[in-house]
Amino acid sequence: MDSGEARMTTLVAPTPEAGSKPAQIMEAAGALFLEHGYSAVSMDTVAKKANVSKATLYAHFGSKEELFRAMVACECANSVMAGIWEEAMRLPVTEGLRLIGRTFVRFIASPKALGVYRMVLGEVLRQPQLAQAFYESGPAETFERARQFMAHAAGKGELAITDFDLATHQFFGLLKANMHMKLLLCLSERPSDEELERFVDAAVELFVKGYAPEQA
Repeated sequence: MDSGEARMTTLVAPTPEAGSKPAQIMEAAGALFLEHGYSAVSMDTVAKKANVSKATLYAHFGSKEELFRAMVACECANSVMAGIWEEAMRLPVTEGLRLIGRTFVRFIASPKALGVYRMVLGEVLRQPQLAQAFYESGPAETFERARQFMAHAAGKGELAITDFDLATHQFFGLLKANMHMKLLLCLSERPSDEELERFVDAAVELFVKGYAPEQA
């Protein structure tokens, strides 16, 4: 695998310093991608929006795809999901699942997250590598951290889980249900925070009951 291929599969982008040229460029690119779609945005347009020269742009990002990947990785690293896992591990299982669920649902129902989802879905047939970049930076990382939480809770005897992948899929399925699809398709308004919390609490209650350890 050459270095170009490595960049295609390794999504580790350090968070650029606020106000730096990379941060300036990624902010401009993100706004353009969300407004116009990935395919419609050129590197020239990004340079103009970021108020940098093309030489500066290419010094930091060798291609539009590399810029997109760095932007997505940075957004995911700084998302609200990134900061909850240690706290969730310390909480009793029901409270930990509520923290994960409420944070996740608020995140995926946010206008920015929905915009990124729609953009990626719109490009998936033309640019499948972008979908892979998005998935590895965001959903796959979230899934793995949630899977680790499930294993941790099972290890403490709080949940009776033997297939952690299946349980994690089920948990996120309960959280997204039909709500996320309707939001993606603009078929419903975003629920209020109170409605989202009730939705999550019901999902957590069902999940915990389904995986409750047998009483001796």
